[in-house]
Amino acid sequence: MKKFSIKDKIQQGVYSTARYLEMLLSVMLAVVIVIMAVKLAAQMFNVNYFWNEAEAFTHFLEMVMSLAVGVELIKMLCIHTPETVVEVLLFAIARQIVVSHSSIIDTMIGVVCIAVLFATRRFLFMATDDKETD
Repeated sequence: MKKFSIKDKIQQGVYSTARYLEMLLSVMLAVVIVIMAVKLAAQMFNVNYFWNEAEAFTHFLEMVMSLAVGVELIKMLCIHTPETVVEVLLFAIARQIVVSHSSIIDTMIGVVCIAVLFATRRFLFMATDDKETD
């Protein structure tokens, strides 16, 4: 039987605390996402909003994509795998490409970044990289 030193116990305590803080942050983020989704749904049914604001669709798309990035971020905080990190990056870059009205160079850089992330996910992840065990 292995004997744990004080240093090992402190490291384990700090690690456990960090995991609980991640879960707390995930719950807080989920609550904010639900509130924002309800607000967005209410705004969607406000006909005056869409008739009076020229940028209504862009704003709506920006909010939806931000919520999607938030959901992926929650998944990343709960499940520590390379796949979840790549998914968060994919959503964040796609959101930036779709929502921002950038130059063609910025858009092409974003597309190349997405292609690199897809190639990374396809060719560099091993079958043994399944899930982190705690």
